[in-house]
Amino acid sequence: MDAIISLYSAQDTPRFRWASKVLFTSAMRVKVIHYSDLEAFSSAEGIKINYSPTPIEDSVHISPQGLLWEKELVDQEFYCTTWEELPIFCQRSMGDLPFDPLAAAFFLASRYEEYLPFIADQHGRFPASESFASHHGFLERPLINEWALKIGKLWIGAQFELKQYYTYTSSVDIDNLFAYKGKGALRTMGAIAGDITQLDFKRLRARLMALLGVQRDPFDTFRKQRNWNKKHQISMLYFMLFAEFGRNDRNVSPYSTEAAIKLREISDWSEVGIHPSYASDSQELFVSKELNNLQEVLRQPVRQSRQHYLKMRMPHTFRTLLDLGITHDHSMGYAEVAGFRASLVTPFTFYDLELEAELPLVIHPFVFMDTTYYMYQKKGPKESLEQMKNWPEKVKEVGGELITVWHNRTFGEIEPDTQGWVQVYKEFIDAAQV
Repeated sequence: MDAIISLYSAQDTPRFRWASKVLFTSAMRVKVIHYSDLEAFSSAEGIKINYSPTPIEDSVHISPQGLLWEKELVDQEFYCTTWEELPIFCQRSMGDLPFDPLAAAFFLASRYEEYLPFIADQHGRFPASESFASHHGFLERPLINEWALKIGKLWIGAQFELKQYYTYTSSVDIDNLFAYKGKGALRTMGAIAGDITQLDFKRLRARLMALLGVQRDPFDTFRKQRNWNKKHQISMLYFMLFAEFGRNDRNVSPYSTEAAIKLREISDWSEVGIHPSYASDSQELFVSKELNNLQEVLRQPVRQSRQHYLKMRMPHTFRTLLDLGITHDHSMGYAEVAGFRASLVTPFTFYDLELEAELPLVIHPFVFMDTTYYMYQKKGPKESLEQMKNWPEKVKEVGGELITVWHNRTFGEIEPDTQGWVQVYKEFIDAAQV
């Protein structure tokens, strides 16, 4: 972050401040100094950018579109064109750019459209198909980062690069810590009875061997994961579903001794975050209880979170997390398709459009989930891997933080749709390493 941008605007709003932080600090990795006084701006150092309707001598001119001066939420009617092979909107007829990148970045990164009425999916989520990025064909591009790279090359110099900032983190959602263990007496006896009734003696044998400790539970693949990632020095992050049993929350009991032992083992080599339960997007008490139970088991604070089923309501889910001490969220992505939900692949702080304020919660977008390919899109391991391998280069080019989502059950390979996925993972992390 050697370059400095001196940014002038006669007006100053929380939207403007946050948008400049997203575009220049998060995506472009440069320092921004704000000016509202013309005399001080005239003697400023670094790249001078004038964000106002009127050009100023010896400075780059961005003509404001107006979104950053508004204080209400309304349907925005944008249309897309292209500039330097990049999709753009918030077009301007004046200025040194044909669009207002600050207003456009604000619209995409704040998830403005998710505050407005939309047609939800079966889980009440905002679907990718409803998004502006999907409608205009750039969901698979970290567009804000691409704008930042292009602007950097134009205004800082052709030598401007961001590849050196690239990182990769392999994250794992633990929706079910064990396939057979830790489920409690009633669930276990019911499962054994089910195996017998269905004459599934192969599964019955595997269940009993795991329960008796003769064989490792098939979902307990955590040491293998550690070894695979250690080989490439890849960072890991786990998210544990620690809720009471329910139709969409079928993990081990939060009171299981076996679960506690395993979680403490995992926390020895990786940070463990909370995976708030299905109803947690609207029930703060649920999240509070789950978080407290997990912290008691781990014997340390938990600061990272990813929503189970990626269920979130803007802005209430993120406010709840902040109230409970969470400082980093990893839910920004879609379950049904891969891509960039916020058009960003670098961390950024959350902007609450109802409060019109930046809040101290860092959002870490992810690019894809393993289940996106084999569950939602019904693709086999070979086809999935071919598509997955396209993502690292896209993220490297803009110096992004590549985060992928896996599930420990995927590596168990005991279910038909997960067969062959251990090899997929190994080949992908080889391609994604720094």
